[in-house]
Amino acid sequence: MATKSALSSLSSERQSLLSELQKKTKTTFVDLGLLHQAFCHRSFANETGFKQQDNERLEFLGDAILGLLVVEHLYLSLPKGNEGNLANRKSKIVSAPALAKLSQIYGFGKYLLLGKGETGNTEFNVNVLADTFEAFLGAYYLDQKEKGLERCREFLHPHLEELSRSILDFEDTKDFKTVLQEFCQKKWKSLPEYRLINEEGSDHDKLFTMQVLFENEFVSEGIGKNKKAAEQAAAKKALSQLGLL
Repeated sequence: MATKSALSSLSSERQSLLSELQKKTKTTFVDLGLLHQAFCHRSFANETGFKQQDNERLEFLGDAILGLLVVEHLYLSLPKGNEGNLANRKSKIVSAPALAKLSQIYGFGKYLLLGKGETGNTEFNVNVLADTFEAFLGAYYLDQKEKGLERCREFLHPHLEELSRSILDFEDTKDFKTVLQEFCQKKWKSLPEYRLINEEGSDHDKLFTMQVLFENEFVSEGIGKNKKAAEQAAAKKALSQLGLL
């Protein structure tokens, strides 16, 4: 864990940026070292030799805090929602694109320390921004001690409606493969695999059957007029079986 002594290793420019960040987020950190750590990606930490100071542990903690507070909000605001419906909404609210949007509201990218190999990867940075949002929550929780959960709740409260609206945006551009990938990555730290198991019909009227597997175990299959469509169908069926649709 970062400590106040970590400030001695931060440049005055970095301290100034962290002060600016607090103003943007309307937070006050007792330990700026924790805030700095929340914005230190593993790739940067490895390059600079400070591996113990990356934000992955804070992200792990923030993920749990975010999940609890979002579930609490859904439980209270949707008294008639069943477990499957609540779980479906939660998975969309805490998805990487939704959290990345919140990071962008505060311009988190400006304060994020990335290794040279990561800065040009826009697609990956969406996930990085989402992870950073979780790390920020984890840092804020720890920094505020016994009032940590209450402070995180206060910070999130104005955004919960925005998070809920993101569900509607998500529905308009639904990509079942991406949703399944994000869910598997978050829950099991592994990605689903797709395999072609059948191809039939003439060249102008083919049907493809694709299987989706988790760790080489069959989950579901889908049929489509091309491989991508069949993969989407398989992913949609898998999400339905997981209770996420």
